[in-house]
Amino acid sequence: MSVKRKKYYYRIRAEAFWSTAACVLLLFAGVFFKDDIYERWLHSGGTENVAIEKMKSGLKCVGTCYLCGNSDDSLMDHYRKRDSIGLISINDWYVLDFRLDTSEAEEGDGSCASGNTGEIMYSLNNNFSGEMAAVEVILPEDYDLKKEKIQNSLCQQCLDKVVESLEVHKWKNERKKAVPLCLMDFQTLEIYSVQDWHKGCLIGDYWVDIKTEENQIEINAYKVRE
Repeated sequence: MSVKRKKYYYRIRAEAFWSTAACVLLLFAGVFFKDDIYERWLHSGGTENVAIEKMKSGLKCVGTCYLCGNSDDSLMDHYRKRDSIGLISINDWYVLDFRLDTSEAEEGDGSCASGNTGEIMYSLNNNFSGEMAAVEVILPEDYDLKKEKIQNSLCQQCLDKVVESLEVHKWKNERKKAVPLCLMDFQTLEIYSVQDWHKGCLIGDYWVDIKTEENQIEINAYKVRE
């Protein structure tokens, strides 16, 4: 003999039902549109330029400046003889020569190099006897400027130039720090920014394109033909 089970029903107030439904809809909307919501919030405050506070050089002898001097810990006295461009890893003062000096290359030669400085990973491709160079840099997480290092390695004039190149352009609601890298013209010792707002510039006889994407920077230098 079968026993019929009683059916139970639950009554939900209309207000509670619609409140729950609204919460569920808002939850789904937040999941699907979170990127758009974040972008709107990020841009709501406008933009700003953030410069690093002026630093005071602690270098005792100007002649040992890593940039304009002849320090035993820097190869700048060697690079200054080249008609080329360099990328400087500021924290460890590693100088990557783009190898654009045609006096050291034979027609049609090309070269490539890669390495890890302890601060960054890089690869370099150089083709057409100084006509073009391509550099790719991989940045580590939490990559931040080591101020004490450059304060004790650069004279005041060179320190000011390097610090100026580290200015950051960002959204006011955005957390962003300067990437401790810069470009340099070996012949003039002028310093150029590689921050993500700086898309390109003319350095000597070369046009330089700069592309930044998350933790990767691509730099391409092209000979400007007369």
